Amino acid sequence: MLDNEIPCLYCQTMNQDGSESCSNCGMPIAEFHPEDRKRGVKFFGKAFWLIAIFCVIMVFYLPR
Repeated sequence: MLDNEIPCLYCQTMNQDGSESCSNCGMPIAEFHPEDRKRGVKFFGKAFWLIAIFCVIMVFYLPR
């Protein structure tokens, strides 16, 4: 799969990124596709750093 292609959620036909509708079935292309890897990695990075900062704060905050 090329980086500039995204599959249709309904018929799985590959379409150019930025298309408003599928070239095969005509259904609208989702704005946030579930297979968008960049979005998942971005969320994971934010969650990881939030949890890491919380753990560091708790190490110093909790009584020993």
